Amino acid sequence: MEDLGQRLCDLIQHAVHAEEPEASLRAVAALQEDLAAFLEAQVARAVRRGASYTDVARALGISRQAAHRRYRGVVATGAAEPVSDNPERSGRMLVTSEAREVVKLAREEASALGSGSVGTEHLLLGILRLGDPCAASALRELGVELGSARANAQGTLVGGSFQGVPEGPRGISPHARAVFEESLREAVRRGDGYIGVEHLLMATIEDDEGGARRTLEALGVDPESVADRL
Repeated sequence: MEDLGQRLCDLIQHAVHAEEPEASLRAVAALQEDLAAFLEAQVARAVRRGASYTDVARALGISRQAAHRRYRGVVATGAAEPVSDNPERSGRMLVTSEAREVVKLAREEASALGSGSVGTEHLLLGILRLGDPCAASALRELGVELGSARANAQGTLVGGSFQGVPEGPRGISPHARAVFEESLREAVRRGDGYIGVEHLLMATIEDDEGGARRTLEALGVDPESVADRL
């Protein structure tokens, strides 16, 4: 909870002091998401400690019916306080909603392709599906489209040979997890106050044995050409 409190403080500071309006808006959007998660966690905590929906409604200034409708699912699933080991988040660095959406789409791509874990090739497909004006555009300028990338998706090599996507915690392969860590370093290197889709893409194509880089090479695209456009 202390880490979350610090993150909320950091987001407020970033929203207030960011020089670029878009960076400030991203911070506000992330702050709204974190506050919503924090509120849900506190409601679940209050109910677990014996508070009624009437008590919750009174504290929030809403009707009992509204409190029950809005939070019954949260309480029923025993929602816990937000955790800090979520692969879609990286410490106290702001992660944009677009970057989190990429991970969600990558999970869908992995499932559709019959993989139990997300690999870097699935992150590449997620980026193309999202279609953001920076990362996806850089890929499309080089002729990389979602359909062709999906049809030519290459798996990650393990020890020089393909053995399927290695399983990892929370359905994220070790290679994909390394991408999250590298995207943080990439954002720091660039002096950006957030992790966006462009940082994910840069990190995704760094691994020589990763499925994303191998997929680009299968399409005849030099990964370095992608990096030059970001």
